[in-house]
Amino acid sequence: MKSDDDQEGHSLSATPGELTSEIVSAALSAVPVAGGPMAAIANGLISRRQNRRLNKFLVDLAADMKGLEQRINRDFAKSEEFEAVAEDVFSKAAETRQQEKLDALRAIFLNTLLSDRPSYDATAEIAQLVHDFQARHIVMLRILADPLRADQEMGTGVGSGGGIATSIMSIFRKLLPEWTEDEIDRTWAELHERKLHSTPGTKVMMTDRGIHQLEGRLTRFGQHVVGFLTHPD
Repeated sequence: MKSDDDQEGHSLSATPGELTSEIVSAALSAVPVAGGPMAAIANGLISRRQNRRLNKFLVDLAADMKGLEQRINRDFAKSEEFEAVAEDVFSKAAETRQQEKLDALRAIFLNTLLSDRPSYDATAEIAQLVHDFQARHIVMLRILADPLRADQEMGTGVGSGGGIATSIMSIFRKLLPEWTEDEIDRTWAELHERKLHSTPGTKVMMTDRGIHQLEGRLTRFGQHVVGFLTHPD
C-alpha cells in the first residue's frame, strides 16, 4: 500500500479500448429500476467532462448494481432523493483521480442504494469526507477497520508482537513501508481530528501486542464511515 502524495501512483491506469458515452449510457440504462435516472445524470456529466476515469467508474458501478439487483431498495431508487445522491456522488467521481477514492465513492453509492433506511444527508456527509481525503486516509481507515486482515495481506509483518514495547508508528512502518514517518503521522492526526479514531499521537510507547494494538481504535463515527466505504458482497 502506497501513500498518495505521488498522484501518479494512484491514478487509474489506461483501460483497453474506449468507453464511449454511448457504452456508458447503455450500461447504466440496463440497470433495473434505477438505470434511467442514473443514465440521465451521467450523460450530462459525460458531455461536459469527457473523463475516461468517470466513464469507467460508471460502467463498473452498473456492473455492481446488476449483480446486486435483488437487494436494491426499489422505493428509494424511484425517489428524488436517490437522484440527488447520484448527482452528488457522480460529480465527486468526475473530480477524482485516485483509484482508492473512486472505489470508496462506488461503495458509498451502492451501500446507500441497498440500505433499508437510506439518507441523502448521511451519504452526502461521507461522500464529502472522501472528496476531501487523500487516498492515504482511506488506506489507513481500511487498516483500522480490519487490522488482522491488513497484516495478513502484507505478509504478517507485524504479527502478534512479543517484544517489550511498540507504538502506532512502529506498527504502521511495518504495514506501510513505502510511507514516510511524516505521512503516517499526518494521516493519523488528520483522521483523529475528524473524530474517526480515538487515539492522539503515533509515538507513545505501549505494550507490544502486535497488530492487535490497532483493534478497537475506530470511534462509532469511524465505524459508520468504514461501513459505507466497504464494498457490499
